[in-house]
Amino acid sequence: MKYRADIDGLRALAVVPVVLYHVGVPGFAGGFVGVDIFFVISGYLICGMIDADIRNGSFSLGNFYKRRILRILPALFVMFLVTSIFAYIYLLPAELIGYSKSLASAIGSISNAYFAQTAGYFDAPAETKPLLHTWSLSVEEQFYFIAPLLMLFVYRWVPKGAKFLFAVVAVLSFAAAIAMSTRNLTFTFYLTPFRAWELALGAMLAVKFIPVPETRFWKNICGGAGLLLLLGVILLGSASVPLLLMTSLACLGAVLVIASSESGASMAGRLLSLPPLVAIGLISYSLYLWHWPLIVFQRTDMVFGAESAASTKLTLITLSVGLAYLSWKLVELPFRSMARETSKGAVFGAASAAIGSTFALCALVFFASGAPYRFPQRVVDIGAYLAYDSSAAFRTGRCFISANRQRFDAETCLKLDPARPNYLLIGDSHAAHLWSGLSVAMPQVNILQATASECRPAVPAGARVEMKACRDLMELAFNDFLVNNHVDKVILSASWKDEDLPNLSATLDTLKSRGADVIVLGPIVEYDAPLPRLLIDGILRDHPSLASTRRIPGIRERDLAMGALVKARGATYSSVYDAVCRDGRCDEFVEADIPMQFDAGHLTDKGAAEVGRRLSAVFGNKLTRTSNVSN
Repeated sequence: MKYRADIDGLRALAVVPVVLYHVGVPGFAGGFVGVDIFFVISGYLICGMIDADIRNGSFSLGNFYKRRILRILPALFVMFLVTSIFAYIYLLPAELIGYSKSLASAIGSISNAYFAQTAGYFDAPAETKPLLHTWSLSVEEQFYFIAPLLMLFVYRWVPKGAKFLFAVVAVLSFAAAIAMSTRNLTFTFYLTPFRAWELALGAMLAVKFIPVPETRFWKNICGGAGLLLLLGVILLGSASVPLLLMTSLACLGAVLVIASSESGASMAGRLLSLPPLVAIGLISYSLYLWHWPLIVFQRTDMVFGAESAASTKLTLITLSVGLAYLSWKLVELPFRSMARETSKGAVFGAASAAIGSTFALCALVFFASGAPYRFPQRVVDIGAYLAYDSSAAFRTGRCFISANRQRFDAETCLKLDPARPNYLLIGDSHAAHLWSGLSVAMPQVNILQATASECRPAVPAGARVEMKACRDLMELAFNDFLVNNHVDKVILSASWKDEDLPNLSATLDTLKSRGADVIVLGPIVEYDAPLPRLLIDGILRDHPSLASTRRIPGIRERDLAMGALVKARGATYSSVYDAVCRDGRCDEFVEADIPMQFDAGHLTDKGAAEVGRRLSAVFGNKLTRTSNVSN
């Protein structure tokens, strides 16, 4: 395939919004679709080259994978090496183990599957994972493990149907993505079967299944429309827009732009061929590789100052571009030039040695338990809560449902006790984290539990939720169990947001009309990062009040508004915020080096026990508090 400068310009249009979006530059809320543009470009170029080689009889799987190795692995491994050094210096033992797992999965081209499995509500936030961006590389590599084999098979056995191959792939993949998006949006985002349609669109253009404009007028219309689509999605889109709508518009725009210059440059093609855009496009792969680890380590240690400062963002962008240029010049170009004179055996041997060595280093980290000797013992003890397993305390998979595939155990979780008062706790994970504490604090009460991830307790008709399991559970709790059984109190608890208040008000009215005695537990103090990490950063930087500066604003105000609303509806309100915070100070430790919360908001088992003890007094219409555990 002949070189097209406009495609390098399109690469620039893909990578720049991704970088600006991740750095946090305002105005690029849809910048994450740059990855989708890359997928279309990759499908067009790679499948186009495979198609041409198969047609002229020169295609070789060995040569194809040799070129892919020399194109992808050298720059990738240099980034892995530098990132691993910084990970060893900065990451806590639990974080370093997680990093090693992600490194091993990235080496094996399955990091998209790894991150899909570790993107749960209680897992470490994306901003702490230096190799998160490798998910898109794994999608591409998985696609290119399969695409050449499919193309060889079709050209051999169904040559007349070769043009339809990628159309079938695109239709099946897009249909699967639509179906999965209603069940598990994380899988839709990360996994190749639900992304393959994007690469297939580019391939359909390369194999001439999609017609291209021939006249100057239609070329310019096609290219102009494509550019407007891309700019519109990047500048006007956002993460709150349905994922498939964003990706579809971005992919359509990319196809239109590429198609517009397929038989001669359009105005859009000439615009994208401007030298500055082409220069950025040439380093786009390395720029994509380097920008994310820099952002993560900046957030970990604030190397360049406050994260929100304009100077910090400019520094990150400048450093990313500088490292990308060096990587392109000193790594990418030299290794690409080796494609002709280097044998397949040498390339595969060197790649295997590098991969094997990296796997060995990852295994060493596991055996060393994350190398805890790098930090003081107190830091290690607190940092262990970053890997806290809440499943037993939350009764995950039985009474707390975190995925549609799990089934609520009504026999266990809604079992009435005729010898004790029965209280039904309904809500999301912020209800589940209180169950154990309330149960310990009130052994004389049987506390039933109906909770699901991100599931606000509301009468189903008034609730907006994504997870089917949540809708089913709320239907069971409100319109089945409470209708057919008597409980002494209904306790509603959640990570309340302002938009939940109308639904809460309607739910309280419904429960009041049924004669239910309702207690609403308000929101808890939350932070913009996991509390154990903030506590450790405060210790290492000699900044004891660091965590207090990182509280999420607005929760106290929401707490007060909810109190007024609940009381106006004739129900009882208990402030969880007041159970943790007083006089502007919040308890960050339960005792010694045990944090009150194990992530940005959920209580540890000891934290739940203490908060449960404080809240239990409200059920007797008085609140007691001790000050000996205040931080």
